[in-house]
Formats: sequence, structure tokens, C-alpha cells
Amino acid sequence: MKKLLLLLSLLMVFNFSYAQINPEDKLGTWYELGSNHKISDKASIDTYTQLWLYELNDNFNFLLFKLGYNYHFTPKLTATMYLGYSDFDGNINMSSPHTYESRITEQITFKHKLSKIPLDHRLRVEHRFFRKHNSKPKAARLRYRLGTKFDLNKSVFVRISNELLLTPKFSNTPENRFYTGLGFNFSKSQNIQLGYMNRNTSSKANLHRIQVGMFFKTDFRKNKS
Repeated sequence: MKKLLLLLSLLMVFNFSYAQINPEDKLGTWYELGSNHKISDKASIDTYTQLWLYELNDNFNFLLFKLGYNYHFTPKLTATMYLGYSDFDGNINMSSPHTYESRITEQITFKHKLSKIPLDHRLRVEHRFFRKHNSKPKAARLRYRLGTKFDLNKSVFVRISNELLLTPKFSNTPENRFYTGLGFNFSKSQNIQLGYMNRNTSSKANLHRIQVGMFFKTDFRKNKS
């Protein structure tokens, strides 16, 4: 009887190990919902929600909420301050204690044209305050994104970007996120985007993700120009 129980235990351990899911083998999904609300000629408010799934439509990974204040120095130069909160599940295979994060972000964006190619630069500094089940670590992260957008016609556009993310406290290897996708304008203030994200993490994981986003704008200025 003891030998039988031992054999069954070994088979269960072997089966569990074999059934482990590798995040690199899954085509996960990132969902985004973003909005911009103009409150004056120089100021606007952003809201943003992001949901990551390890698999195409299943297996929770990450949820982020952000609220931001933008000051528009010019139509091409904007400074932003964000407050964010996130919930992160770092294990694709089993239920484990989540990591919660409060985040303060300073950001500068700049747009210009190189010859006839439109370019946008985004530089972010993030101050991250984590709450794990047994600790409360802190970290700062530096992010730089270079992107471009091409209009195919009035309704359809192509978006391409590449972003580097570096967290010196945890790793000296930067994370890289490459994105390409199609956008569809429903109006001057509403669009959706469907694209592909290749994420190379600082731990050398190579992740493939479908990204689906919806974005809209509102204008609360009393005297619109």
C-alpha cells in the first residue's frame, strides 16, 4: 500500500511539472481604455485602464488604473503627472499572492517631423511603491518610447512604436516593447486600435501579445476655438 501511494504521489508530481504553462508559449492579450478631457487651452485630464491576460481571453495577469494631469506648453510639447494603482499576478500556473502597486509618474512627450515622417517621443520616470504579502519594496523606472503614425486614409492609420524600460534596482537589463497595429477612426474624437506587442522582459522572457485599445476625447472648454 505504501509503495502504491508513493507511486501515485510521484505520478502526480510528474504530471503537474509536465503541465506547467510557459508564458512564452501563450498568445496573451492586453486590453486598453484611454480618454483625454480638455478643460482649458493649456490643460487636460487623462484616464487610463489596462488589463493583461496571460492567454488570449483567460488567466489574469495585470490590471492598471491611472489618472493624469497634462499641461500643454505647445501642441507639440506636453508635460504630464500621473497617479496609478495596479494589481499584478506573477504566476501563470497557479493562484499566488498578488503584488499591489501605487505609482507616481512624470512624463514629457514631444512631437515633430523628420523630413515627412511624423515622430513622437515619450520619456517617463516612474516611482513605484509595491505591497507584497511579506514586504513593501520601492523602485524607480525610466522609460523611453519612440513612435510614429501614418494615416492610410481618413479612417485608417498605422501605429508603430518601440519602448525601452529600465529598473536599475531590479535589473540592469532593459525591457523592450515593440508594437505595431492598425487604428480605425470613428470620428475626430474616437478610435480603436488592434495590434501586436512583442515584449522582451528584463528576465529574458519573449512574450507575444495581441493588443486591443479604445480611445476617446472630450472637450469641456466653455469657449472652444
